[in-house]
Amino acid sequence: MSDLLNIGRSAILTNSRALEIVGSNVANADNPDYVRRTLNISDTTISATNNPIYINSARTGSVTVNGITRSSDQFLEAATRQTGASRVSGEVLVQWLNQGEIALANNDADIGTQLTKLFGTAEELSAIPFEPALRNQFVNDIEATVGRFNQTALNLSSTVNLINGAASQEAAELNTALNELAQINQKLLPAGIGTAQQAVLLDQRDAALTVITEKLDVQISFGNNGTADISRNGTNLVSFNVVSPVTFVAGAGTSFDIEIGGTVQAAPSNGTLGGLQRAQSSLVSLNNDLDSLAVQFAAQINGWQANGSTDTGVPGAAVIAHAGTAASLSTTGLSANSLALASPGGAANGNILAFVDLRTATGTEQGYETIALGQAQKLLAARSESAASTAFDQATREARDNIATVDLDREAADLIRLQQSYEAAARIIQVAKETMQTILGIF
Repeated sequence: MSDLLNIGRSAILTNSRALEIVGSNVANADNPDYVRRTLNISDTTISATNNPIYINSARTGSVTVNGITRSSDQFLEAATRQTGASRVSGEVLVQWLNQGEIALANNDADIGTQLTKLFGTAEELSAIPFEPALRNQFVNDIEATVGRFNQTALNLSSTVNLINGAASQEAAELNTALNELAQINQKLLPAGIGTAQQAVLLDQRDAALTVITEKLDVQISFGNNGTADISRNGTNLVSFNVVSPVTFVAGAGTSFDIEIGGTVQAAPSNGTLGGLQRAQSSLVSLNNDLDSLAVQFAAQINGWQANGSTDTGVPGAAVIAHAGTAASLSTTGLSANSLALASPGGAANGNILAFVDLRTATGTEQGYETIALGQAQKLLAARSESAASTAFDQATREARDNIATVDLDREAADLIRLQQSYEAAARIIQVAKETMQTILGIF
């Protein structure tokens, strides 16, 4: 009779605990960091041999709670962290390459459009070389082209600096996540296996790992009781509760670096820092190409001017000055009357007619088109890469979520099942009570 009461009592307690777990699942259905829990139970049947001559005896007992189980698959979790890192890297790369294209377009006042206008004015001037208005327009167009180079260089420089700011912020958030993981490790180690406390800490650990891997490509190793260590290329970032922070280092004319413990690391290849590094490298290269084009433009304009003669018959003076960059490009203040439109000892429009040679495949106009086309191709490739990464990440997350996330329909079914089981356990106790009362009534 006592066994019957014990079975009913343990069943009620177990079902009560299971109902608490279901309630927790339902309450956290919208929590993205929550992993569904189930109650792990087993029976307490005891088998023993009383005498070697006789067969084994068994005594049926009750049920016992072994602990709480998280519905988590470590391989799917690892795959999701990897695909998530690739997804955010692609998104960041597209975002900043698009900013680079905006900087190059300069609010629909790009260098290419102004160069086209400059050469158009030159063609008009070649027909009427002594027209003052056209001469002034030609000088103004040169000044406007220089201004476009200056503004575009400023736009690109500002974008590169904004990337530095974003990367610095990402490094700070990464260090915060590393410190959080170290604190979670300290709490995880003494936590009881299968307890509610351990389940909560493991959720927090996985959330911290997601933040870390979505910012930087790292290696994860798991230790006792679910603790996690983080390293990168053999350098520890988190070793149980010891953290080596990541330091952001801005580059001078190059893309940024990261350091761990004072040692410069290889460039990030994934996560937000990887996307930022790739984008900045591309924009730094774009800025260098623009500098080269600006120097080429100055050389061509000054060379053209030097090859001609002014109205007074002297060689033309330099029109543009620079210090080797598009940002340093400036005009010398040459007046319209100092333009060397004539060829030496020849026709009054001989040199301005040669200006059309600057529009050949090696000219500035074609050079700018090459730069703009290259940037557009990089952005298109980044968008394709991002779309593929997003699709892959979505498929991986769906597979993970089918196991780990809370399904309210499933929880509702469990509530009905547990309610019926609870009622059955209560009925066992009721039957035991009635039976005992009947036996006692005999006496």
